[in-house]
Amino acid sequence: MVKTLEKIIKNAIAENKYKSGTKEVLQSMKGSKLIVMSKSLARNDGLKLEEEAKSSNIPIYWFQGNSVQLGKLCNKPFRISILSLKSGSDEEISSIISNRSKESQSVNSS
Repeated sequence: MVKTLEKIIKNAIAENKYKSGTKEVLQSMKGSKLIVMSKSLARNDGLKLEEEAKSSNIPIYWFQGNSVQLGKLCNKPFRISILSLKSGSDEEISSIISNRSKESQSVNSS
């Protein structure tokens, strides 16, 4: 599952079909296929972005690492707390979301 997320992120960056940063993501919400949020994202920003994503029917993936780790995953030398992806197949995105749901359910039931 993590490999699928990595693949989608790397492809989106290679094709320049992504936005990072709270303001950029909010402005480019339309046309996004997936929003990836790190644990480092400020709570207020997270709530605002979640609300916008829900109203636009865009799935959200909570990345389990912090902004430094998400930046490294994106191969960037800086922190990234939120990422909006405009590429990736529907199957890949739904598999990421469904696997994430299963993981959080198994953690909650433990």
